[in-house]
Amino acid sequence: MSAGATSASNSVSNTKKTTISATPLAESLVLLAVLTVVQRLVGFVRGVLFCRWLSPEQLGQWDLLFGFLMLAGPLVVLGVPGTFGRYVEYYNQRQQLRTFLKRTGIVSLVLATIGCISLVIWNREAAQMLFNETTSYNTIVAASITLAAVVGFNYLIELFIGMRQMRVVSVLQFVNSLIFAVVGLGLIQFWEATSMAVILSYGIACAVTFVLGGFFLLSKYRLLPSETEITTNREFWAKLAPFAAWMWVANLLSNLFLVVDRYMIVHFGGFSPEQAASEVANYHSSRVVPWLMASVSGLVIGVLLPHLSADWEAGRRREVGESSNLIVKLGSLVFTGGGVVILLAAPWLFAVVFNGKYDGGLAVLPWTVASCAWSSIGGLTLLYLYCAEKAKLVSLLYAVGLTFNICLNFLLLPRLGLEGAVLATAVSNGITFCVGLSLCKRLGMEVDSSTWMAVMLPMTLGFGLLIAAPIWIVCVWQAWVGHTILSNHEKHQILNGVAMLRKRYASGPSTASPGDAS
Repeated sequence: MSAGATSASNSVSNTKKTTISATPLAESLVLLAVLTVVQRLVGFVRGVLFCRWLSPEQLGQWDLLFGFLMLAGPLVVLGVPGTFGRYVEYYNQRQQLRTFLKRTGIVSLVLATIGCISLVIWNREAAQMLFNETTSYNTIVAASITLAAVVGFNYLIELFIGMRQMRVVSVLQFVNSLIFAVVGLGLIQFWEATSMAVILSYGIACAVTFVLGGFFLLSKYRLLPSETEITTNREFWAKLAPFAAWMWVANLLSNLFLVVDRYMIVHFGGFSPEQAASEVANYHSSRVVPWLMASVSGLVIGVLLPHLSADWEAGRRREVGESSNLIVKLGSLVFTGGGVVILLAAPWLFAVVFNGKYDGGLAVLPWTVASCAWSSIGGLTLLYLYCAEKAKLVSLLYAVGLTFNICLNFLLLPRLGLEGAVLATAVSNGITFCVGLSLCKRLGMEVDSSTWMAVMLPMTLGFGLLIAAPIWIVCVWQAWVGHTILSNHEKHQILNGVAMLRKRYASGPSTASPGDAS
């Protein structure tokens, strides 16, 4: 019995030795709040000035280029960085993190190099796909160089999120946003007001923050203990490859889902290339503020996934399901409220801030806001699927949404123009959200009738402020004083979380133990 206790003690000691010093969940959420306020303020100002200083055609070209980078970034590395949130802690606890970093880093580097070279070789085909016309060789070269920087930056961000190093993620994200804003606006003002200036500035921002993140990673890598047992390449990739493959498919489908409406406007809207770019610019202007909600949702997912995965691995699967359900409800109330505020400020935003250049964007704003709110809340349902290692179902989910989006665009775009494209995307987002929640329920997630009420709430935004605002106010009041939306247990969970957060920061963040990840 004594020997067994000694063995257990040694095992625990080894586990602690290899555990990465993680940012606790409460602190992660505070850092996330600070990051959201400051970084999104920088991004908002940058987006507004891009809209004011670029012509509609150049703004539309930048939107198409940026959508391509977001699509190609995960695509060229076959989803390998997408596994970090799920498997960094797995290999860390088994003292195999060095091997994990080496193998995923080498594979990502090789794949990114192949992808960027291919883009340069087939530059005319890429230009035809992006703009429905051939463009200068320099634009595609700039896109390929920027793509390399984007891949490197995304690799480190995914890795640090998997390590739960939210301080580092916060700094890198902020520095990236700040450099992009300063360099981009500087190039537009003092060089040329074109999409080329914007894409070069984005590449510079990603390259600089990749170097900064690389220095931090190197310092952490040197502190890792020697590995006592190394898995073979075959065993390693047999574990990682299936999840990576489905993450790759999920990323491809989800990113296609995000950009397909813009490319359908270009190729199937019946517009000339210049007119299509202007319509995309109108769409872009209507998304500048609403898309902040989706970006916040993505950050929340990145923060929560490693912590919920840790609970899942510890056997607390019921708690993960309850937490996921509560997150969806709160997300619906918060993001719908954000949509109401956006609709309230819309006339001033487009007339004054955007200088009256994008009346087409103002016309489609209500359904753009509804679409972004649905997309933001729907993304939160993926937390449960990822914890359950059901990336295959995530791919199926986005395949359903993408199919509806394409079909509805074919039906509505020729008849309604830009409004048809926006409406098609909004409806597709709502359908995707409902299908995702149904899949989570089949896998054991706690989903009650009030959750389905929350699903329908963002739809009110599409009908305008006069309908959305009163309904949202009633729902918030009911959530606070009644039991229709939030149960007593859920309210107790929220109050406990707030109390723990206040208690922690009343005594200072330094009181946490280094390995605390709860």
